[in-house]
Amino acid sequence: MIRSSIYFCDPMRSGQKGGIEQAHTMLRMVLPKKTIFEFLTQWDLRSIVDHINSTPREILGGHTPYDVALENYGIDILKALQLRPIPPDEVNLTPKLIRFNR
Repeated sequence: MIRSSIYFCDPMRSGQKGGIEQAHTMLRMVLPKKTIFEFLTQWDLRSIVDHINSTPREILGGHTPYDVALENYGIDILKALQLRPIPPDEVNLTPKLIRFNR
């Protein structure tokens, strides 16, 4: 029985990455190069993911990844994964989002 599929990109082949590039760019807005990850907590990572997933995407017709996941999988799955939406006026994609950069 197959439980999941695994997808990967070859190193140095950015053309294979598709939509992940925008998410990577947003991640680097919060965690710029030379950021020390040693002090990141699970709370920090969850917060970063929530903010990135609450940012509307053109490719999703102006919807957020959170909205699309909610429509496709339902609230119970999102709660189980501890994902939460961030109101549009509270989305923060800057290094100040995480505590140790404040």
